[in-house]
Amino acid sequence: KENPDDISNLQLAWEMLELAKVIYLKEEDKKSKLKAAESFLKLGEISLETENYEQALSDFQECLKIQEAELEPDDRLLAETHYQLGLAHGFNKQYDESIDQYRKAIKVMEAKIGKLKKTVEDGTQGKGKEPQAADDPIKAAQQEIKDLEEILPDIRGKIEDMEEEKKNIDELKSITKDTLAAVASELKPAESSEPKKAASDISHLVRRKRKPEEESAEADTKKTRQEEGSGDTEKNGTANDKSESAMESDTKKKESMDVSEPPTAVAS
Repeated sequence: KENPDDISNLQLAWEMLELAKVIYLKEEDKKSKLKAAESFLKLGEISLETENYEQALSDFQECLKIQEAELEPDDRLLAETHYQLGLAHGFNKQYDESIDQYRKAIKVMEAKIGKLKKTVEDGTQGKGKEPQAADDPIKAAQQEIKDLEEILPDIRGKIEDMEEEKKNIDELKSITKDTLAAVASELKPAESSEPKKAASDISHLVRRKRKPEEESAEADTKKTRQEEGSGDTEKNGTANDKSESAMESDTKKKESMDVSEPPTAVAS
């Protein structure tokens, strides 16, 4: 049964490398600086192992900064650091940056191969077919050339992998974009896809607001009509009253005449 207080090997390694890095960075000599760079490189590898890619990139970049200041441009240590940066960028889905670092690693290695080949050519001139000692620099150079040439295809393969990953991601983004556009189009109202009709003119249905002077004129007209109507009614009433009075007077006169006349004598 594991004790929760136990520290993992990776944690122990990380703590030791952190301590070594701090110690070496305090020194000013080339050897100590390169040791500090190596500590950064190993710390980056631990971060890769734990999938902490941002931290890994930071550690590898610090390592590269020191190495570029202290090493020759064709040093294999530079190629190794570029390779690790390529891995970290690839795991972090930064495909363009990953490809760039792999290409830089190849460039360093090709420069190293060119330099080694020149060493071999210069060393073999005039020696003929003399047997080579185990520690012969020419033999060592030939072996290193062989090793580097065997590594190059692996790095080129990494570049192809990153290009393929990038292509797949771009295709996936394109498919997703098209799908979202299609869904959005289906969700739009049906009429939105039809040509827009010209707006109907309904101004004739809207009652026009009258101006104050028009309203005043109309009010005066209505008032005049009402007064005229009232006058006609009064005149008609007066005429009727006169007619009725005349009829009553005639009736009274007739009755008076009937009463005052004596009855006619009847002949005996």
